[in-house]
Amino acid sequence: MAGLVNAVDKGMANEVAPYGLTSMEFSLLRHCLEEECTATHLARVLPVDGSRVSRLVTGLVEKGLLRRRRLRSDRRIVMLRLSEEGRELTSHIVEKMKLYDAMLTEGVDEEELRVFVSVSARIIANHAAMQESG
Repeated sequence: MAGLVNAVDKGMANEVAPYGLTSMEFSLLRHCLEEECTATHLARVLPVDGSRVSRLVTGLVEKGLLRRRRLRSDRRIVMLRLSEEGRELTSHIVEKMKLYDAMLTEGVDEEELRVFVSVSARIIANHAAMQESG
């Protein structure tokens, strides 16, 4: 399993590097593509701690790819959303990643992929449960 994770991570890093991004920065941008979110939410869904998310957000804001917005109802809450440039770049890279994913799964039939996704989801859920109880 570690070999697969390593291969996929290296592949993603190679795909996003020409755009001046790390794979973690891209993951963060991809999570913000659908809707605004908070750094706390990103720390939960990405495999990094809050301080690392904060550093990533600051770097992406400085690159002009991400914007911060404080809620009027609670100024302590900072919402993150992609800038127009960030949305265009992230959408472009997502399309490239779809092609990369297609190459990775070449020769794997639909049923094999369905089983793999199901087993992976179970492993991820087990990991989350261990984290919550530990």
